[in-house]
Amino acid sequence: MMFLLPGVCTFAQDSTDQKKSPFDPGVGLVSRFVWRGACLSKSPNIQPYFEYAPKFGLKAGAWGSYDFAGDYAEVDLYVGYGISGFTLTATDYFIMNESVNNNHFFDYKNETTGHTLEASLGYEGPEKFPIKVLAATMLYGCDKLVDVMTVDTVLNDTTCTYKSAYSTYFEVGYSIKNISLFIGITPAQGLYGNKAGLVNAGISVEKEIKITEHFSLPVQAALITNPQKQNIFLVVGMSF
Repeated sequence: MMFLLPGVCTFAQDSTDQKKSPFDPGVGLVSRFVWRGACLSKSPNIQPYFEYAPKFGLKAGAWGSYDFAGDYAEVDLYVGYGISGFTLTATDYFIMNESVNNNHFFDYKNETTGHTLEASLGYEGPEKFPIKVLAATMLYGCDKLVDVMTVDTVLNDTTCTYKSAYSTYFEVGYSIKNISLFIGITPAQGLYGNKAGLVNAGISVEKEIKITEHFSLPVQAALITNPQKQNIFLVVGMSF
């Protein structure tokens, strides 16, 4: 599994070669961590992953991202099942605070947890129609919006209660040879934007740089825009 540029519609694909083991480790390197139209880390990130994919379309693994400045750290756990081009995945996102020693990873209480649990359904079309579609919704955890805000003018104090945002993201991508076009929207206020709209659109180009006769280095560059936030990013990455 490789989410080289997470802002681009990418899914895990099986290798055409017969794997000797269902265990697949690897690592990626990106110039900037951009995910679904949002810049999560401004410095280069190293992104290790580990996946176990036995048979029958099952997969499970861990994916991480660590920036070179030491300010950003994320570890995501996932499990999924794929059949006939469709992949159903459950993902546990966890972003750590690098300035503290105790991140309460094992706290799964909805009111206090630092985890965000997401369910997603992806589809990857056949070679003759290389379309990719993704629908993802945050179901539990720290994906929250302010529900009620109470202002105490006497004490000059503000108290807020929160509700789940159920942040949802839809993305469609289409590939033409080594070029991919993608567009992503959110239907409501939440993690991806303060209103419904287009939050991720762009183009990515892939190329394999031949290092030796038996080894090539996959390189990907993407021009990513977020029309709602009026941002633009040019990101390059490679995987090993």
